[in-house]
Amino acid sequence: MAARPVYLNDMKGRIAEALVESIFRRAKFQMTRFGRESDLRGMLKAGRDESFTPDFLAMKEVVADSPGVYETHMIEVKYRSNLVKYLAQEKKRGRASELVPIKEKWPHLCLVFVTENAGEKRSCFQALDLTMFQPGKFLRTVDLHEIKRFDLFLHNVQEHEELARKLFGLLSEIKAGILTNEP
Repeated sequence: MAARPVYLNDMKGRIAEALVESIFRRAKFQMTRFGRESDLRGMLKAGRDESFTPDFLAMKEVVADSPGVYETHMIEVKYRSNLVKYLAQEKKRGRASELVPIKEKWPHLCLVFVTENAGEKRSCFQALDLTMFQPGKFLRTVDLHEIKRFDLFLHNVQEHEELARKLFGLLSEIKAGILTNEP
């Protein structure tokens, strides 16, 4: 019986989602899985809606004057081993970018990219606010803690970043071993 391949990038994607969820939970957000991966219809493959749905609904109570009132945010998490290359490809694709239909359906969505190759002085947690997205234009991400509406503390993101780099590094080492040890 042939062994099924191990898709480490899929694992990195799930780890990326867990890390982003943890960052937000630490910042007192209530996080609800929202994406189609969490949908029973998707698991059963019956009546599945193939259109895009964000990974999370993030809610935080507005404490000031209105108890029981929440601010809400839709968040999509994407693992990209080479974020710069991905952003360049999406810019080049223009109106054919995968981000165009996503923005049409979810104009206030925040995409959180997780990468182990962020570049010098960049966080491995970067965000793209789709309200700023224009097809064919340069896609500029900012470090996740710089998104003011989330009010995330830098140290919270940095602690998760350290964990992300260790986990992704370990998976990359394992991948190299898997590839070199195959018959």
